[in-house]
Amino acid sequence: MGNRVRRVRTLELAMAPLRVWIAVAVGGCALIALAYLPPRGAAPRGPRFATYSPEPTAARRRAQAVAKEWRETDASLRLLEDRQHVKWDSSRVGPAIIFRGPTLPPTAVRTVEAVADSMWRALGLGETKVRAALVIALERAPGSAPGPIPDQNGVAFLTPDSTDRTTCMAFLPANHFWTAVLLGHPPRHFEPDWLARWFQSGLGPCAYYAAYGTPSRSVRSWLAARNWDVALYLGTHGIAGERFLSVNLLGDPRYSWYWDGIYSLSPSTVACLAGRLDGCRSAVLYGADDDARIAVPEIVRLEQGWWRKQHLLPGERFLGDVARDVGRDRFQSFWTSSLPVDTALAAALRQPVGEWTKQWERRFIQPIRLGAAAPLGATLLALLLAAVAVSAVALAASRRQVR
Repeated sequence: MGNRVRRVRTLELAMAPLRVWIAVAVGGCALIALAYLPPRGAAPRGPRFATYSPEPTAARRRAQAVAKEWRETDASLRLLEDRQHVKWDSSRVGPAIIFRGPTLPPTAVRTVEAVADSMWRALGLGETKVRAALVIALERAPGSAPGPIPDQNGVAFLTPDSTDRTTCMAFLPANHFWTAVLLGHPPRHFEPDWLARWFQSGLGPCAYYAAYGTPSRSVRSWLAARNWDVALYLGTHGIAGERFLSVNLLGDPRYSWYWDGIYSLSPSTVACLAGRLDGCRSAVLYGADDDARIAVPEIVRLEQGWWRKQHLLPGERFLGDVARDVGRDRFQSFWTSSLPVDTALAAALRQPVGEWTKQWERRFIQPIRLGAAAPLGATLLALLLAAVAVSAVALAASRRQVR
């Protein structure tokens, strides 16, 4: 009888750590469920700052598609009409300025032209074979004119073609801020050089046509295949200054939406951001092997969020930086070369495209780390549960007594 009692007590003592393990596991599951699962009947919790809108109906989507097509067609026709009727002022060196919308007073027009001429000289441009015209669309209130409101958001460029080889048109919509500035009502914090930077960003490919002429067939096909995303800015300070680059628009790496933006890019773009040579080369030469069909007229459009569709960040200034690093003559030879793009660009850079691009990328962003990594919150929770489990086992073992 005594032996049986001792065996039962021994079994009970041996089962004690197992009960502790079971209790710890159940408690850990309860904590995780309490932290991540919504109450019964409650709607799932989304991002704290996200806003939700009802799914549009099929009829509404169709109406939106038709409206977008109309605005694009209307903008194209307006650019073609402006190109036919643009007036060139021989007393000025800068781009021709065409205003749409509210009428500007003569003094404001002269101020705008003077700023445009100064910006043109800052780019090192004077008399050019390909002339540029800047179409500025001032903001207008709904109902101020008959018919639907034209496109007032998208930036567009009409490049030279067989019908007009010497004119490049740039469409630059002015929002409420820039309309107030042009009308002579700038805000208090406005700085005078902002207007020149805005004009520089509005020229886009037209600045390259003015500086280097018409690109070769291979270069133009490459640029058309990627919607000119590496030749959108020729200036030295980035779009609207160093503080405004497409790579900065992704946000702060400390927050999740930054990484959502990073991993929405193409694999080669992400690989280049991580400092991988093959990724940088692929990101630059995307579209170089395609024989892109160039439409006549060729109209390059930039929509909202255009930086999320780039294959290189900050790609808008890539060729501008190449031109400044290699010099005018070497860049001119690349721009007009009939060789494949990778061969012509490597010859101008005098080193492999991937190596130069990797070094260039480091000017704007430190290499990101790729690979799986547990979130900080999940790691801390796992360490906490492990510490509780180890402590429970140690406590149970310290009290274990076999009689």
